[in-house]
Amino acid sequence: MKKAFFLVAISIILTSCGSYVRIGDLTGISNRNLDDSEKYVLLKRDVEAIAKSKNDDALEQAVDNLTKEYEGEFLRNAKIYVKNNGAKVKVIGDVWGIQQTNVNVTTNANAKIELKIGDNVVFKIKKDILEGRIIGLNPNFVIVEYQKRKRKKIIELKYDEVTKTE
Repeated sequence: MKKAFFLVAISIILTSCGSYVRIGDLTGISNRNLDDSEKYVLLKRDVEAIAKSKNDDALEQAVDNLTKEYEGEFLRNAKIYVKNNGAKVKVIGDVWGIQQTNVNVTTNANAKIELKIGDNVVFKIKKDILEGRIIGLNPNFVIVEYQKRKRKKIIELKYDEVTKTE
């Protein structure tokens, strides 16, 4: 009986030390002051950062790591997880920031195409050819909002996966 109790106690201690504990969801989180005159756009969806700290600022480091990596200003729809009494923090969320209004894309035929927020594009998902509108740009991807089955959806596509329409 004592062995069984001891094994259960040890297994509970080991499992609680090795996993993250979700402490909450936040609508928005930032370490910077936001400017009301700026228009912020979605730069990257569902990204993750993990930070360790001995100085009790692991959450701040995790948010800074995400915003710096994706050149953003703040996070929306953030989920925060804690491990080891706050010494290790994991943050998952959508990075928002100030977007350059246009991007020049050069094709293999050396034709220059300028994409900007608000442009209409077509793209292919599986066998379906869909039409959407650009709502965000980042160095590697274009973020497109489209409608499928009367529901608005958002997708990240590579620049060579979209075609600009007039």
